[in-house]
Amino acid sequence: MTAQQQENALTLLAKIQTGSIADAPFTEDAIWWWNGGLSFPIAAFDALLGQLHAQTLEGIAIIPGLIMTQGDSLMIEATSASGLKNGKQYNNRYIFLIHFDGDRIREVREYSDTAHVIATFDMGAG
Repeated sequence: MTAQQQENALTLLAKIQTGSIADAPFTEDAIWWWNGGLSFPIAAFDALLGQLHAQTLEGIAIIPGLIMTQGDSLMIEATSASGLKNGKQYNNRYIFLIHFDGDRIREVREYSDTAHVIATFDMGAG
């Protein structure tokens, strides 16, 4: 694990609060996998993130905690904090498993409480 890989991973999580991760250093074929049974090309996940972001007051702030590395993979335990326009609070817990090809991110595996996502966000909003 290089310092650049770790910096790229933490920058990616910080970009979530802006509502777009499109300019993060991904490989061309990178995917975002979510334990809700979904796998997205990065452009499709970025569109979904934009829909969720539009429902927040100030974006979804991801707060990294424990970081562990092995080879070209990084695991980050994190929490989120976000007020929504519908009056609900989105406060989730995550494990992000991020795999690299060189310094570029080739896969993000997000483990989170999917029921909490569905209970707080309007998943039909667009």
